[in-house]
Amino acid sequence: MERMSGPDALMLNMETATTPMHTLKLGILDTGRRGRPLGLDEIHTALAMHLGAFPRATQRVISIRGHRARPFWVTDNDFRLDRHLEEVTLEGPGDEHFDELLAELATGRLPRDRPLWALTLVHGLADGRQAVVVRVHHAVADGLAALNCFLHATSESAGGPLPQRHPLPQPSSLIADGRDLDHRQMRAMARRDTLRLIAALPSVVVGAARTARAAQRFDRRALVPRFMGAQRTSLSTPSAHRRRCARSVLRLADVQRAAVATGTTVNGVFHGIVAAAVRQEMIARGEVSARPAVAMFGVCRDLTSGRTEGNDLATAAAYLHTEVADPIERMRLTAASCSASVALRRATGFELTDQLATYTGRLGPRARPIAAPIAPRVMNNVTTANMPGPRQPRWVGDIKVESWTSFALAIAPADVNLTAYSYAGVLSLGLITTPESMPDPARFLARMSEALDELTEALAAEGLMDTKASRRDHI
Repeated sequence: MERMSGPDALMLNMETATTPMHTLKLGILDTGRRGRPLGLDEIHTALAMHLGAFPRATQRVISIRGHRARPFWVTDNDFRLDRHLEEVTLEGPGDEHFDELLAELATGRLPRDRPLWALTLVHGLADGRQAVVVRVHHAVADGLAALNCFLHATSESAGGPLPQRHPLPQPSSLIADGRDLDHRQMRAMARRDTLRLIAALPSVVVGAARTARAAQRFDRRALVPRFMGAQRTSLSTPSAHRRRCARSVLRLADVQRAAVATGTTVNGVFHGIVAAAVRQEMIARGEVSARPAVAMFGVCRDLTSGRTEGNDLATAAAYLHTEVADPIERMRLTAASCSASVALRRATGFELTDQLATYTGRLGPRARPIAAPIAPRVMNNVTTANMPGPRQPRWVGDIKVESWTSFALAIAPADVNLTAYSYAGVLSLGLITTPESMPDPARFLARMSEALDELTEALAAEGLMDTKASRRDHI
């Protein structure tokens, strides 16, 4: 039994009937080497031998009256692996049917009477390929934790060594944990925790003041958006429960060359491309503005961490300079804002974010649905993530994981959420949104590809980049 952390509880409490809080992790599988498709029974067998390495996989959430802001992780004594597995065959070939399935999986909330994850094996993709889609609640794992789970379950080469076996706990050991949950013990633990939080409140106030001073003294503060500093646009149209998903890739080599050519970073170039796509989207909607848009993204406390659960990040906001027409200047300004935003986050630290999530409990999540449709200004226009991943394809035995894509959360009033993972030479893009805010997410991803082409051509025209080398790498 374990009390949920403040950041994890925040992710749990944000969930409403129209805001599911689980992410999708998608792996496209090539089973050609083995000569036969993967079966759900094989997945069941493999998971039963290794799932014990991930405690959250067999724990469910228990809330007790008077302390619902931060529930408990408790071993699920009735855990049945088959209740977390399903398989689906697409009705017809093509990405459209698959993206519709992804949107459907993103919409339905995970049941709270069991551990907060589920796996869907998808048949019927082109060329005999299959897909595995894992739904995992954000209270269980953030992007880095999910990536570490993926790396733990795969190998670097075909037939490579399997991870160490960690079988599921046997029923007898589960029962030993207590089949009848001791709510009195939970209440006692929660009361002690409350007393500790009250005693620590003065130090939290001092820490908040220190953080505010550090932010004010930050020498690049002007490059970073202020709180609620984004202008509301049609990207923040009030929406319902429906979701839309789209996938694409960008040539990682081109992004890296652009970063080298301009003295920026891959993250800066990525956000510059996002800025270009948002600009074109706004032009198409007749909403050109002289003000930049704002992106919000998470900054991990420690990217080298091997953790496979929890949320250990804090948000940062950066300007997307959509008001700038020149692609190189737009990218440089956007990259500078991203760099300053990350530096500011690291200068102010992560502790206050954790503390606020612990103290505010359910207050923020309850206020958000009320303010989201009506607030004249919003925190951000789009939400992004950019995670480094494996440089080479991963394998599960003789099955090649051709691609790895993540879809995050569409949370009003910023219903456009784009996640990028570097994987095997590409930036793999997963876009989740609502039909009200982004009717055609695939078109937005096409705008990103066009923006990368525009940027590389502009850099080549300035003599800063060799587009011939870029095309050779792509071939």
